[in-house]
Amino acid sequence: MGCLVAVFGFILPRFLLLVGWSNDPTFWNSVFGSQLWLGVGFLALPWTTFIYGLTERNGLTPLNILFILLAVVLDIGTWGGGILGTRRQTSNFRDA
Repeated sequence: MGCLVAVFGFILPRFLLLVGWSNDPTFWNSVFGSQLWLGVGFLALPWTTFIYGLTERNGLTPLNILFILLAVVLDIGTWGGGILGTRRQTSNFRDA
């Protein structure tokens, strides 16, 4: 079950960005200024890129900043969740 969540956490935001960009490429290119930043966001921080693209129309209100911060936490969790998840499974304890 954990692997399935990890796969969806890795694939879903990239899929949403790809679908959003293919439906309206001029909007997504105008949000980030160039396709370079969109590509970097697609690879490194996909949740943050997606949420920023959705909230950019309304400006940076406190609620939108909260959504962007939650997206950053989701991205960090996607990158580092595997490290913390296997920490309890391994042990340095040796029977004497």
